[in-house]
Amino acid sequence: MSVYAMLHKEYALPKFSFRLLVMALLLVLLPNVAFLSAAYFTNTARPLLNLDYFWAALLFVLPWRFAKFTGLLLFWLAALFDTLMMVMQLFPFMDLLGAIYLAPFIMKAPFLYQALTVFLLGYLFLIPMFLGKIAGKTNIYHVLYVCVPLFVAAYFTGHLQYHHRSNVAILFGGNNFYYAKSQYALYRENQDFDFLKAADNEPVLLEESRERASLRLSKPTAKKILFIVNESWGQPKNSKLQDAVLEKIYAEKSLFSQVETGYFRAIGATVEGELRELCGFGGARGFSFRRTPAEKFSKCMPNILQKQGYKTIALHGASGQLYDRYAWYPKAGFNKIQTAEYMMGKPTCEAFGGVCDRVLYDEVKQGFRQNDKLFFYWLTLSTHADYSEKDLYNQRLKCEDFQLPSDTLLCRNFRLQAQFFDGLAALLKQPEMKGAEVIVVGDHSPPVINIGEVFKYLEEGDVAWLHLKVKE
Repeated sequence: MSVYAMLHKEYALPKFSFRLLVMALLLVLLPNVAFLSAAYFTNTARPLLNLDYFWAALLFVLPWRFAKFTGLLLFWLAALFDTLMMVMQLFPFMDLLGAIYLAPFIMKAPFLYQALTVFLLGYLFLIPMFLGKIAGKTNIYHVLYVCVPLFVAAYFTGHLQYHHRSNVAILFGGNNFYYAKSQYALYRENQDFDFLKAADNEPVLLEESRERASLRLSKPTAKKILFIVNESWGQPKNSKLQDAVLEKIYAEKSLFSQVETGYFRAIGATVEGELRELCGFGGARGFSFRRTPAEKFSKCMPNILQKQGYKTIALHGASGQLYDRYAWYPKAGFNKIQTAEYMMGKPTCEAFGGVCDRVLYDEVKQGFRQNDKLFFYWLTLSTHADYSEKDLYNQRLKCEDFQLPSDTLLCRNFRLQAQFFDGLAALLKQPEMKGAEVIVVGDHSPPVINIGEVFKYLEEGDVAWLHLKVKE
């Protein structure tokens, strides 16, 4: 057809069909409905409409294979960032790089992590099949009839919110109750993508953390130090619940010359909690610590104490491969490392298939028996989310007595914490522990699948700490 003919041809809009419009509307809204339902059950924030799915919908209805394949890729990308914006609220230390790094460990991860992964993979493969069938029952024109008005409305209302949560939940997308917004754009507002360019290169260690429990160690330094970074130990709003968790410790107060407790804000992955306490770093961007030069760890506490004649021991029930602990622990100054690889045959628990904390008290006692000048570091494991009932053998703590429902994940967390501190109280009565200075501090606040539990029962984003000195 000549240009003249094209310019003089009469064009008409395609015939409007209510049925095709309904199919187009379903094509655009179905992914949003699925994620809004998940947000409702987890009490997380999400825009009513994620604009990222509109581009996938427009491509799904085009008749070309390349367009449909591109639409599938855009759908997967949109779903990825939709998922991340939800996960970052439930697990504030998680981001895209963290998810990529932890992916190889998923088969050993706790059940909660595995279940979420299976659900996401099922969603990514099944939903596009439904969308493909729906796309075949409408056309590009009717999808445009839906998308264009919604895009225009989003342009004028994208800054408005249908709900506002005025607390720390503003962090990590926790207050993203927009009418219509791109989840990808919201992720960019919360996270810096630059570090992804060097995801497997040397991590960036952030400036000094001003608040950390290790600053409370005595000066001059005690000859025997037990330093514990306690997995997922947070601070409940009901302080009496924390008192109940520490009940067995308080019951032995005659053994101690000093006992103090408190809490402070600390958000980050477990390894960032370790780096905060052992080395003073305020966090990390990237987790390939095997690539970090040894000099970056020169000011870490174990290195300093080792030069002063201390034996330095690190104990952790999981594999040393996780977060490259096999590589950075020696660089930080530990001259003996006990991870799962070196404790074959010991009973294992649910969290990452690691050695149970309940059998490691003897390892601690042996370390203090054999060394007169010792820095013993223990990263606990059994209190890791999803707080497995199978690892709980101590039923002492009754959550209902402190207005915490027994069917919540936080109840399981605090019961596991009570179990740990009961074991620690028994350990500190042993003669080998005389004269030891002890610090226990949380790595991060306990994550749960329903963030509503956090808002209701926890001091959000805070970790608890305990500092005591065993009498000579």
